Amino acid sequence: MDHYLLFVNCVQALRRRTEALTIAMGGALGVAADPLPHQLATVRRILSDTDVRHLLSDEVGLGKTVQALMIINALRWQYPKHRTLIIAPDNLLAQWQEECWIRGHVMPALAGVASDKDAETAPVLLARPRDLVRRQGEVERTVELDSSKFDLLVVDEPQTMPRETVQTLSQAADSFRQVLVLSATPRLGDAVWRDLIIRMIEPAAAFRARFEEKSVSDVLAERETLVHSEEKTEASRNYLQFATTRRVVRNGRDGWGPYLPVRRNTEVRIQPLVAERERHEIAAELLRDVNYSADLQGRPWTFVRALQRSARAARDVLAEIAGQDGGLAEKAERARAASLDDPGDSRLEALLDLLSEEWEKDATRALIIVCGDNPTIDMLRTALPRYFPDLADRIGILRRPATAEIEAVTNLREVQETLAPFLDGSARLLLVGDWVQAGLNLHHAASRIVFYSMPWEMESIDQLIGRVDRLGSASRRKGRQRQVRIWRLVHDGAQEAAIADVAAQLGVFNAPLPPLSDDERKGVYELLSQAAITGAAPDGLTKINPETTGLVTSLGHLDPFTPPNAVADFDAWQKLPVVEPAMLKRREQGQIENSQGAMRSWLETITRSGDFEVGSKPDKLDPDFWFNTLWYYRLDGRGRPGHIPFPLPGTRAENWMSDHQPYIIERSRIPVPPRKTVITDSGEDTGRPLHFLDHGSLLHDALVEGYIAEGQKTFGKAQTLIHSTVTLPEGHSAKGQPPTMVTVAEFDPFPDEMLPPIWSPAAKTILAAAVSESQRLGLAADRLSLHFMARAVQRWVRFNVPAQLCKLGSSASGERWTDVPAEKIDSILRPLVFGSNIQCAKGRQPVRPVLRTDVVNAARRTQTEAMSARIRELDDKARAIIFPLADSFQSRLAFHWQEESRNRELVLERRKTAPADTGPRELRLGQIAALERSLEMSRLCEQESAALLKNFMATRRTPDLINPLSILLAFAEQS
Repeated sequence: MDHYLLFVNCVQALRRRTEALTIAMGGALGVAADPLPHQLATVRRILSDTDVRHLLSDEVGLGKTVQALMIINALRWQYPKHRTLIIAPDNLLAQWQEECWIRGHVMPALAGVASDKDAETAPVLLARPRDLVRRQGEVERTVELDSSKFDLLVVDEPQTMPRETVQTLSQAADSFRQVLVLSATPRLGDAVWRDLIIRMIEPAAAFRARFEEKSVSDVLAERETLVHSEEKTEASRNYLQFATTRRVVRNGRDGWGPYLPVRRNTEVRIQPLVAERERHEIAAELLRDVNYSADLQGRPWTFVRALQRSARAARDVLAEIAGQDGGLAEKAERARAASLDDPGDSRLEALLDLLSEEWEKDATRALIIVCGDNPTIDMLRTALPRYFPDLADRIGILRRPATAEIEAVTNLREVQETLAPFLDGSARLLLVGDWVQAGLNLHHAASRIVFYSMPWEMESIDQLIGRVDRLGSASRRKGRQRQVRIWRLVHDGAQEAAIADVAAQLGVFNAPLPPLSDDERKGVYELLSQAAITGAAPDGLTKINPETTGLVTSLGHLDPFTPPNAVADFDAWQKLPVVEPAMLKRREQGQIENSQGAMRSWLETITRSGDFEVGSKPDKLDPDFWFNTLWYYRLDGRGRPGHIPFPLPGTRAENWMSDHQPYIIERSRIPVPPRKTVITDSGEDTGRPLHFLDHGSLLHDALVEGYIAEGQKTFGKAQTLIHSTVTLPEGHSAKGQPPTMVTVAEFDPFPDEMLPPIWSPAAKTILAAAVSESQRLGLAADRLSLHFMARAVQRWVRFNVPAQLCKLGSSASGERWTDVPAEKIDSILRPLVFGSNIQCAKGRQPVRPVLRTDVVNAARRTQTEAMSARIRELDDKARAIIFPLADSFQSRLAFHWQEESRNRELVLERRKTAPADTGPRELRLGQIAALERSLEMSRLCEQESAALLKNFMATRRTPDLINPLSILLAFAEQS
């Protein structure tokens, strides 16, 4: 065995874990994405808060899903048993399935499809809104919102779900320890929806609002008045503890211009044909006696909308109007007949010109055409191949499914199958209705969208553009900015042209739509109805304010989460030193690139050590796409493994072909569109899951933890010191080094062993007094909430105090030992020399000990003691960093339980003062006793939460938490 390379691999494992705690932000940045400043700021904000309970309300296309995956990955990295339940609309499930695996290292289970075992054990379970409803003939729901089985509840795009479903989720969220709500337009301006959404992230305030029959907004506003009694505290503490918007995250495009696509929109105003103008005149007559309205639904609006579209789309409406009496009926009949005799469409000519111009520049360019309805889709599907024959089998179509179909799991597959030709480049056009909204990532395939017909809802325009105006891959973001082209084809004088003019003046085509208050939304739709009725946009319109969140706070001036602060934090993160010894061929510009380079070199060392076998292969169906493979080491690359240092998850040792694991490391190599599987052999029937090897990946973390465990078994302080003679390749910077003892240990400022136990003696006493299982479950839920709060403290400490990989070295010269500089230690622990070919140092067991046993043992004791002193010194520095910050954080920890205790006091008081004749006396006394125990536990949790940081700072690290690895190395020239 090469003990030198084994020691190097163990040190690299410790290096990876230290990197996870620092540069990778507790594992969050192990997700396969290159983070932007606003994403880094949001992830840090949420993970360092006292509770993970937030609304992510970033504008469309700013990466809410990726940020959620970063948070989930960090929570799983911190607590491997962590489980997440994601509730998302049907059209988002496929995206979540793909993103969870490709970027987030988790193959999620799908409710109603996965086996019972997978649904009960998968780290992530995906469910649809209808899975929460008990179906006819079924005893149970597909998914129970059970906080005893899941730690984190994620609700994506709740505004698209039935209100009854959101109400169910809002109520269930009370008992979940962690909640994330994702929505660019969460409808916080609507009082009913605001209460439902805010209850998920502010359950204590929502409870008090219900109890006192107030609105949540009023209760949150009252909470902000508490700031006046806290005038001496710092501004950020006041915001984080009391502000109405303390858990609402809203990032817009302002301030992030260099990182985002640029929109360029063009209006093509077309003179309508005679028949088209007649239809517009009929529409104007339908609206003649209609008042301005905030609701553009129902008749006559559906008729008016249809009359703006293709002749085929208008015929049914014209026929229905013609069946009525009066002059309008006669005009409608003439228009219907004209649509049959001459179904011309002036917009078609404009579209043909546009397509010709675009394809003349780039024949492979793909475009999305918004058709508005199925008849217009059918018309274009038939007409376009007449002018562009190669489009005959290169047009994708995405229609609005029936409601029942939308809810079907099979429809998800159908949508993906429909989009596949467009996403892989074999289709050049995608014809859609106006329903394609949140959940479809089309930016990989197209950056151009044409509104052949205009949606009349601002949210639909916003979401449709948002399918192509999204953050691209890291490799695509480098260099010049990506441009998104938007065209709107409108008939001059048509009602739809007036609608488009209002949308343009409000800024909807130029930037994502911000959340609107109830009054703002009503005002926008009254403007739209006014424009349609009068045939022109009102004068004096201004752009909608993009800064609004739909919530009002008086503490906005105290908000520490500003774009300048985010940029400053991002710059500071970029300047963090690389955790050494990183075996980098060259220093890169960014943290992500350095991390990937160091990982690549570690895998090279693992291969050279003979522990595992790393190879590379092209995909059998796509030879241009190469990936790496990992399996156990085989002599000469044949047969079965001869040595397995430790097993890898899901990796058998029977046969390379059937058991090896494919993976990639570089984010820039994630294919576009992303793919979950690869074909490694022509005989395979199905693809093999493609791992992304980084923090949070089971495969990656198994390598890290496996080598750390091997290090303790072979080089730990309880083991006999290993001697190894090392032969260095030419050009290695450690040549000429005398015999050297190296000791390495990691410093985690808050290791798991320092977390308090879930049950304190006082808590056990309260539990023992509970007389029913339901009471015990309630008390246990409190303790688990407190435990998750302790983990929040752990994350907060780790964010504020950097972990370190500590190294000590001593070289022997006769009877004397000399300290070795850190740079030289790093050099010794880098076995690779890069050149035209990579050369690697090798170790072997010496024929006789390098130095006398008594000399070596004395030096090792000295070095181990010095390492313990170094760790204790870092502990003292950690406390010095935490001390000035502790009061603010402790206050926020206790405030959570203060609110909870106050609510329980209200319930207890109401029960005590209720008339005595309501129910049996024994039942009443039992209920009062249970409520008193619940209040007692809440008050205990309040005391213990306030003491979490205090106890951490008072606790001294015990010797068993310092676990150095040591080795004695001699070099071939001196052996």
